[in-house]
Amino acid sequence: MTSSSLRPKLLLLTFLIAFSGVIARLFYWQIIQGYSLKKIVENQGTKERVFLGKRGQIFTRNNHLLVGNTDMYHLMVDKSLLEESNENLAKKLSPFLAEKDVKNSTESADLEELKILTEENKYYLEKRLSLDSTWVRLSSRIGRDLKKEIEDFNNPALYFEKYDVRYYPEASMAAHLTGFVGKDEQGQDTGYFGLEGSLNKELEGKLQKKHFFTDALGNLLGGENNLETQSLNGRDIVLTIQRDIQFLLESELKNGMERYGALSGEIIVLDPETGDLLGLAAFPQYDPEKYYTFPSELYKNPSLANTYEPGSTFKTLTVAAGIDAEVITPETECPNCDGPKTIGKYTVKTWNNEYNPNITMKEALAKSDNIAMIFIAETLGVDKFTEYLKKFGIGEEIKIDLQDDTSTPFPKKWGPIELATTSFGQGISTNSLQMVRAVSAIANQGIMMRPKILKEVQDYQSNKTIEIKPREERKVISPETAQTMTELMIHSAKHGEAQWIFKDSHTVAGKTGTSQIPIKGGYKENATIASFIGFAPAEKPRFVMLVKLNEPQSSPWAAETAAPLWYRVAGKLFLLMNIPPDTIASPTP
Repeated sequence: MTSSSLRPKLLLLTFLIAFSGVIARLFYWQIIQGYSLKKIVENQGTKERVFLGKRGQIFTRNNHLLVGNTDMYHLMVDKSLLEESNENLAKKLSPFLAEKDVKNSTESADLEELKILTEENKYYLEKRLSLDSTWVRLSSRIGRDLKKEIEDFNNPALYFEKYDVRYYPEASMAAHLTGFVGKDEQGQDTGYFGLEGSLNKELEGKLQKKHFFTDALGNLLGGENNLETQSLNGRDIVLTIQRDIQFLLESELKNGMERYGALSGEIIVLDPETGDLLGLAAFPQYDPEKYYTFPSELYKNPSLANTYEPGSTFKTLTVAAGIDAEVITPETECPNCDGPKTIGKYTVKTWNNEYNPNITMKEALAKSDNIAMIFIAETLGVDKFTEYLKKFGIGEEIKIDLQDDTSTPFPKKWGPIELATTSFGQGISTNSLQMVRAVSAIANQGIMMRPKILKEVQDYQSNKTIEIKPREERKVISPETAQTMTELMIHSAKHGEAQWIFKDSHTVAGKTGTSQIPIKGGYKENATIASFIGFAPAEKPRFVMLVKLNEPQSSPWAAETAAPLWYRVAGKLFLLMNIPPDTIASPTP
């Protein structure tokens, strides 16, 4: 074969080889590397990232942290890196998680219980590890100390995901006011009850989606700092509650309930001039950090959510209405107080079955005379009497920033017997804060202020502090009536059933109340609600306080239970609030 005939064949062969190379390269880039190239293109351009701010914190008025945030961790496993059996890993981890469960419970565990918990955790972990997934969550609510202990395993398959949880440096203090954070139906954090529930939208961190540019490798162009343009944190709120007062109320209430054998109790302290709630204690209570370990009926704030018949403390409103309407004066005598009062088929008696012919209204309040109260209500008439009760806020929603705030029922039927029993605080329902608000109008020269629990709000979006100013509800009675009622309540405190504990250092205006507990078909036998409501110093009141004990066992009478507890707390409040002994002249005995 000549060279001239070989040349075309060599050229053809060279072409075929070159063409095959091109085809191979195309196959490589389009087929073999196609997916990778596609991902590179996808990575290049605009991306979206979701940011969630921290939940707002809650402070007392003197800037003590009441509710904050702290780091917690999910314990995760990457099963692709796991170098030991599921059983061995579960066996190693289970004692640590058992200890965690004990710490998160309300009770300690003995060795046998700890052994059972360890076995339960081992079984649970083995089930989780057997899931058909590469990345598996093994446990949640891992604290920093436990995280460090697990990290000491030096297991490359284990890692942690950080998240925020609520932190309570004061433990269960003010739990009925703060509420707690749980999960909604979508598994997202949300507030329940108290402030967490009512102000959830203000407290929750803001969710923001940000778009940003990346290079072909997915790296951010411009850096992480360019993603956020404003704070996403929820609003911090500062309460009107004083930490030292709240601590005092909770301590004294707990001791008082034990001393008098009460099933439950409340103490509320309010500044009548501003409406500021200075403290509110209610027992039994719960721990908001471990709310799930407590009965759900404890979550509601009983001072708002529960109604009761106030009994004789309500007589202050009846007398105030009569004086303001000018149908009685302190010296008006009761013309029919010489015996029981018959109304249709009913016979109404005094609480002690003692009667005082021609008793004055001044003495009637001190002696807590039911018949005299009926006289006032009948003299006023239904329309005028109910008008004053509504002005005092009975049956009206308080409009405080707490989720449990509800209106109480106002009687629709007002026959002669309803008018009579309501006059001395039976047959009508209020809640505790409603009674405090009503009496605060007497303490504040006849002006009712709206109770409030928020002092200020820190808005991080606008970088502004929003002050919550006092708000006047309405004028309930005249200043003159308020002054007269103050004098009558001083006399009642000094000469009434609780006169044995009256203190001369700070003049108190107050009234006891012992009420029956309604049940279906009548009233609970041998059971009472004992309460004392009052304000001090009487000349220029710094606080109104209600002490209420449900079913005290040592004595059914407020004069022997709620009243001494009230004076005990008041004595310490005078010191905490730097209230000097007053100079008011005691009224003529």
